[in-house]
Amino acid sequence: MLQLGRRTLFVLVLEPSNGQAGPITGSMSRPAHFTTADAVSFSDVQGPTEVDRIVASRWEGNVLSFTTQNPKDASDKTIYRLTPKDKDDVQLRIEGVPLPPLTFVRPQGDATVSQDWHSGQRYSPDDDAPSNPAMKKIFDEDQRVRLSYPNIDWPSVNKSDAIRRTETMKLLTDGALHSGEDFTWAAHIFQHGSGPDDFLLAHTLAIVAVRKGYSDATWIASATLDRYLQSIKQPQIYGTQFITPDGKPTAQDPYNRVLIPDALRRQLEVPDLAAQQTQRQQYDTQRHIGSKDEKP
Repeated sequence: MLQLGRRTLFVLVLEPSNGQAGPITGSMSRPAHFTTADAVSFSDVQGPTEVDRIVASRWEGNVLSFTTQNPKDASDKTIYRLTPKDKDDVQLRIEGVPLPPLTFVRPQGDATVSQDWHSGQRYSPDDDAPSNPAMKKIFDEDQRVRLSYPNIDWPSVNKSDAIRRTETMKLLTDGALHSGEDFTWAAHIFQHGSGPDDFLLAHTLAIVAVRKGYSDATWIASATLDRYLQSIKQPQIYGTQFITPDGKPTAQDPYNRVLIPDALRRQLEVPDLAAQQTQRQQYDTQRHIGSKDEKP
């Protein structure tokens, strides 16, 4: 079966065949309708369960090729190519469709196609996956070393930031990040990077978190773009970045304040312009510096 979180999208049944259709018979059960562009996330899942029978099969080395037929339309056939991964997992490709293989797992007991789909929702195998405790530990340490602001030992923090980025990248390349929380925490780590590539990666991680339905990532998605723009010497557009030069008032410029209206900032959980002015004043109070408002 193919699972998307706790839901089951496909159920494949394979049985030995004694007929002329080949070595294998069985069926593929699925919702009547769904869409996917990457074989990872699925949307517009709806309709009753349809069961397509296997009408032909043959072995090609260690690959099982089989054909299913739509019971409502005998001309509607689909060819699949199944490759075993281990005793409980197989990879399934749809012939003629330029998508990565689907990973099917052996169910623990009987399996049926789920019915509780919502047509406007997107589903993926990582749905309901627990957050990675190793990623949480890295994020917590990233935040801990910044608690003493404004009295921070930046050379020491910058060194440990680089280590945390390396650790996070390993989790990312190992495929160990799954939840919206995971990608949000990772975005914060690269937001504390050292150059444009780090900040652009942080923005990408935040976008993934938002795509997974984790609304708490909207602020970091905005902040990472602002920091990226700053790093390539362009004005920030949301106002999430504050500059605290030694002995001088807190600043945000260069800052394009007119591109994004406050109503849109609020949608992204970014403070409006008036609240940002208050933030600057608060930072200056913390730093014992007389504030000087920037031009609006």
